[in-house]
Amino acid sequence: MTTEGRIDVTLELEAGRCARVVVASSRPLHVWRALEGRSVDEALKLLPLMSSICSSAQAVAGLRACEAALGVQVDPREEAAREAVVAAEVLQNHLWFWFVTGQDLIGAAPNLVSLRRVRARLAEATVAVMGKGPWLRLGGMERTPDVDALERALDAVDAELRAAGLASGAQSLEQLSAGAGPAAEILRVGFETSLRAVGQTSAPVESFDPAFVADAVWNVPGFERAPKGRRGPMELGPLVSTADDPLVRHAVASMGHGVGARLVARSVETCAKFEALRQTAQNLQPPSPRGQEARESGRGFGTAPTSRGPVLHAVDVEQRQVVGWRVVAPTEWTFHPEGPVREALVGLAAPDVQEATRWARWAVATLDPCVEFAVRARES
Repeated sequence: MTTEGRIDVTLELEAGRCARVVVASSRPLHVWRALEGRSVDEALKLLPLMSSICSSAQAVAGLRACEAALGVQVDPREEAAREAVVAAEVLQNHLWFWFVTGQDLIGAAPNLVSLRRVRARLAEATVAVMGKGPWLRLGGMERTPDVDALERALDAVDAELRAAGLASGAQSLEQLSAGAGPAAEILRVGFETSLRAVGQTSAPVESFDPAFVADAVWNVPGFERAPKGRRGPMELGPLVSTADDPLVRHAVASMGHGVGARLVARSVETCAKFEALRQTAQNLQPPSPRGQEARESGRGFGTAPTSRGPVLHAVDVEQRQVVGWRVVAPTEWTFHPEGPVREALVGLAAPDVQEATRWARWAVATLDPCVEFAVRARES
């Protein structure tokens, strides 16, 4: 239904240092307005078609927003199933970085064969959890998860992760990058002295507050395109979500909030999402759908995790008709014109335009715009 746009980042160099950064986005954020004027049920049918990127997270966040607006209670077992589907998508998106984006950064060919195999197995895992039919229904639906099929799919994914150098349990940065496989090679290159500290940003000063964001998206003009927290632009993504992990803390202490630490955080979160799926397989139970609506009008919001941070949907419903639908995605936080990308690149010192472009591409890619992006540097 829509294209996803692109991000363009331009560095202006003066005397071997980046003096200014311009971040331009063509992401079509208005597309969600197409859900307005429709019934809630019709909007939910269209929801999976609205975005080809993070479509499961977008769908779950939108469904949760509608349930909140209408006062629909949801069985915790249904929520666990939704979280499993979203975790599979987050894992798949992280693997896109390790198999495609990261390979381009180190000058290697993309590992499309492994990526296709993993995507197929994760698709099987989603079907095992949710079944083959539509599952975006208020309050959930009756179904019997296929635990055996889920475990078989995850066994195959586990083998691919290990072959890529993404086995969990690394106790040190050296151990993390010591293995074979495409991910380990990216980590080794990213840990090089010239790269590891590139793209420094400040430590987070506030956490993502869904209630604050939902209020701002209705009341602050342009908030969807350029969101800010109470204290200004915010960085989201693995370096924030895994900040309490011991290996990530060590990476930040030794390399700062730059390329090296972001690679470590992505590796940690990749493994964590897989382990979350394993845990789901051990505890998955048939949900008991509720779906009873407490009201026909109201506002609500819902969130879901992505590989780049949380996405938030806010809906306004009147007599079961959607009159407002807003979305705040993580890309708009990270690639805010005054946000983390600008902070990461202003002041970057490089011997020439070519090296500045190379280092900036690593910084932008590890911050992860989720769409096609281009980086260029030029002398002022």
